[in-house]
Amino acid sequence: MSSEEPTDSRYPDQLIEGHDYDGIKEYDNPMPGWWLWLFYATIAWSVFYIAALGVGWIDDYDAQLERGKERIAEKQAAAAEDAVAWSEEDLEAKLDDADAMAKGEEIYQGTCAACHGADGEGGIGSAFNDGQWIHGDDMVSHFEITRDGIGDVGMPAHAGQFSDDEIAAVTAFIHTLD
Repeated sequence: MSSEEPTDSRYPDQLIEGHDYDGIKEYDNPMPGWWLWLFYATIAWSVFYIAALGVGWIDDYDAQLERGKERIAEKQAAAAEDAVAWSEEDLEAKLDDADAMAKGEEIYQGTCAACHGADGEGGIGSAFNDGQWIHGDDMVSHFEITRDGIGDVGMPAHAGQFSDDEIAAVTAFIHTLD
């Protein structure tokens, strides 16, 4: 077989005249059938997808985002209903419990200090040692904020990460920083 003209019975080579450079010739061979069908299927899918977005068969990004936010709110509401109600007296009792305070400090230093400072001086999050409480100054409010978070300011919910008893210990520890 010579290197000048390849022979394949499936596709007859059509040499493009005048396209020759340093002995390299250009041929006009057809694309493989599987590639063409895949290309046409991609075009058909894109037309369908754009039409489906237009008539509402497929939700756009904003609708999917809104539906996701609604699901998160429903789960947070369900978690809040299942949560044990803590009173101010229950949380204040943690202040006298040495084990709870040690656990609260351990959790605070490992999780909260990154935003609120090692001594509660603030940083990314608000300060705890200045006596100014933005979202209420009672321990129940602080417990609920730690458990449920505040999405508007970037405070994450810790209900799935810690038990209510651990969150109560952190709440008590935070009040010793004031």
